[in-house]
Amino acid sequence: MNPNSPSAFVLVGPTASGKSAVAQFIAEQTGASIISADSMNIYRGMDIGTAKPSAADRARVKTFGIDLAGPAESFSVGDWLAAIRPAFQTLENPPIVTGGTGLYVKCLLQGLDDLPAADAALRERTEKMPLAELQAEARRAAPEAYEALADKENSRRLIRLIEQSASGDLPRRTWKKEMPVVIGLHVERDVLHRRIAERVGKMYAGGLLEEARKLCSPELSPTARHAIGYAEAFAVLRGECSEAEAKERTVIRTRQLSKRQMTWFRQQLTVEWIESACYSDIGQLAGKVYNVWKERGPVPLAGIRL
Repeated sequence: MNPNSPSAFVLVGPTASGKSAVAQFIAEQTGASIISADSMNIYRGMDIGTAKPSAADRARVKTFGIDLAGPAESFSVGDWLAAIRPAFQTLENPPIVTGGTGLYVKCLLQGLDDLPAADAALRERTEKMPLAELQAEARRAAPEAYEALADKENSRRLIRLIEQSASGDLPRRTWKKEMPVVIGLHVERDVLHRRIAERVGKMYAGGLLEEARKLCSPELSPTARHAIGYAEAFAVLRGECSEAEAKERTVIRTRQLSKRQMTWFRQQLTVEWIESACYSDIGQLAGKVYNVWKERGPVPLAGIRL
């Protein structure tokens, strides 16, 4: 690896696996910065439902990839790569990249060369489509790629897949060739499901409905409108379901997301998994991750151009 090229320590895992807490612990101990690789953390005002790092955490650790766009704006992986470039202004202390958006991590590792430019007319048409129609069109246009999506309820990713299919330039499975090894946190299913349920409960107790009420607008982007947690909160505000029903639906959708994330990571990235159950607290787990990182070193990032 070129010592003058951008590099980072990368930690992936499904939602509620504890990766953000581990990254925060290590960053506070080492002085590293953190880059959020979470496609929902980019939206301003969507804090509670995305489990965004708290203001206190961000005060202790410089964090990139947070609050980059308004919830009515379209935002691409290319926009994210451009926004996090300042994190690499110093090459002396590689940042920690952590998040569950596999496409962000993959493009950070391998670059955007294989992704076509968006078709403006097609983008305008698809952005007006409801989620069910987007899913149907994406499945029809590229069934294999659609099944490989980590989040089939993410409108932005569905739109991008439709665009790639229309351009004849779908992502290739060969992307995994020569993929650098990143670290991932694995959590047993029962434990993960319990954490997800607890997280959803805390979101509602922490004011998710109030946050959703402030966001509720016909101008919301499809991604923000259908986001896990927010879509259900909006339904409560419209009187379409009870809070208990919204919580249950959010838990189910989050479980489904975590399963798709794990499938995606295993198929698209090269991951060395660490079993979180082997460690009694965040400090011990963070110590294991840090020791592996020290042994392996940071990974090169083809997606960053300085």
